[in-house]
Amino acid sequence: MAESFEDVLSGLVKRCPAVQAAGFMDIDGAEIACVPRGALERLKSGAAFSGIALRRLGTAEKAAGRQGVHHFDLSGKAGRLMAFPVGDNYQLILVVGAEGAPGLLGQATEAVRHLEAGI
Repeated sequence: MAESFEDVLSGLVKRCPAVQAAGFMDIDGAEIACVPRGALERLKSGAAFSGIALRRLGTAEKAAGRQGVHHFDLSGKAGRLMAFPVGDNYQLILVVGAEGAPGLLGQATEAVRHLEAGI
């Protein structure tokens, strides 16, 4: 049996302590799953803007003859917002603390594979 979307997100948050919140959203920011639940509004706001960025960057990458976007990473003074496309219509959104996050890209990529298997 495939993992639920919440299980995939919970596992990612547990394995990567720097990840403060994880959301599986559609490309416009509508929630499908969120961990922890209290971070939903923060994730929805980030997802709405990152969805625009993913669409535009994906179009630019394809026009340049490349494969598309693997992830979008916005780093600020207090942490990072990361967005990973999941299929053509969804995204994995991560709120990451300012501390280092070794192995995060690999863990997020694995989570994307699990999410894609469930859609």
